[in-house]
Amino acid sequence: MMQSGRRAGPRAGPGGERRTGRRGEPQMRAPRLVLALAALLVVAAAGASLRPAPAAAGAPAAITAALEKNGVAGPGTGVYVWDLDAARRVYARAATTPLTPASNLKLATAAAALVYWGPEHRFTTELYVPNVPVYQGVLYGDVYLKGYGDPSLSTRAYQRGALHLKTASFERFARRLRGLGVRQVRGRILGDESWFDRRRTVAAWKPGLEDECGRLSALTGNESLQEDKRVAAPATHAARLLGRALKAVGIKVSGRPGTGRVPAGARLLAAQRSAPLGELLQHMNKASDNFFAETLLKGLGRDFYGVGSTESGAQLTAATLAAAGLAAGSYRVLDGSGLSYDDRLTATGLVQLLGALRQRDDFRTLYDSLAVAGQDGTLRERLRGSPAEGNAHAKTGSLNIAACLAGYVTSANGHRVAFAILVNGDPADYGAATGAQDAIVAALARAELPGDPVIRVTPMQRQNAVSAFEAVHPVGRSLQPCVQP
Repeated sequence: MMQSGRRAGPRAGPGGERRTGRRGEPQMRAPRLVLALAALLVVAAAGASLRPAPAAAGAPAAITAALEKNGVAGPGTGVYVWDLDAARRVYARAATTPLTPASNLKLATAAAALVYWGPEHRFTTELYVPNVPVYQGVLYGDVYLKGYGDPSLSTRAYQRGALHLKTASFERFARRLRGLGVRQVRGRILGDESWFDRRRTVAAWKPGLEDECGRLSALTGNESLQEDKRVAAPATHAARLLGRALKAVGIKVSGRPGTGRVPAGARLLAAQRSAPLGELLQHMNKASDNFFAETLLKGLGRDFYGVGSTESGAQLTAATLAAAGLAAGSYRVLDGSGLSYDDRLTATGLVQLLGALRQRDDFRTLYDSLAVAGQDGTLRERLRGSPAEGNAHAKTGSLNIAACLAGYVTSANGHRVAFAILVNGDPADYGAATGAQDAIVAALARAELPGDPVIRVTPMQRQNAVSAFEAVHPVGRSLQPCVQP
């Protein structure tokens, strides 16, 4: 289903890269101030005085040369480069052609998460026990672990070795139960995953792509991985991990782990909150973690549409893109990770979204979540020794049919530039595409771009639409673009 140009927001009231909802009532929640501004992009057909002046010949010529040298100058390549400070178009090539974005779609997922949850949002997981006293160290009855879509719930070892962040852990739940004096559980550990629907994968994926993500659930542990293999029953796996943590602190469990809903008479013993959303996005974008993206998408759908499904989350993401001013028909959102071959974005649309995000108070959260050229994430080995090393912050994306790169880079004369370079093919030539992308980003980093800065990002201007040609326009709770490409 094409999610293009849809401007309906939440109801009133409240891929594969190479190499939650927090607990609450199911009613809808109104988002916080939404993306503050539309993209500071090209004014088309707005009169001669408002037409963007051409950039210095050097940068456009270098971009064209990089595409042609690497053999990716055909119709399957879309490029758009916009000088955010001078409000000028630097380059455009097939920029309005909808293309498969691969993991560049995670930029849209991150945008929706920041708009509707905010960077300090945390996800909750709860531990329930039978409402009976502990007798001589024995707890009689089943223990329940209920998930609300935290993709980061994990063991301490997994956090150190894979996530590189401190978040909710099974060990902390085990210590809480031990603190009650429990030495044995005469019952089972059961996982409650009822916050989301029961779909484990995404309908829009080709067979086999679920292995690039893992099975989806509102309750998971260690990203549904066991010894580097994806588990088939995520909630049962989470219950098993809790059982192991209990054993490590001296608590025996008589029954086998499984799944079930928390019964009405159970007592809430403990609740843990995840690391802030901003830290989770940093892992998601730098590592291009498909599991995080898909779990966040379902959580958005659950919290704001009341249905924890991929489809409801995709609808919210599409509403975010529409509010950022992306043209109707220019995008299709079918998942959160970009694994679907049928997702669509344009180079112009991606840059428009990047421009809008720059005007938010939480822009630094998004910016810091992106891989840094030559230093970390999926760009660790790219652009080393170039002017873009340590400068460009971007999101990579690759599938068999796509190799994409979108993000920010600062020019030699201090202009921050937003860019998107989408290369599609059947298959896409990954080496040629990344060669062209790296050459383009390096050329932008060494360029002296024309024009004086006319966009000033200040606290007074944030949460407002700003253009180079108009005064500040308050936008309230919606995104009203004031500059259109």
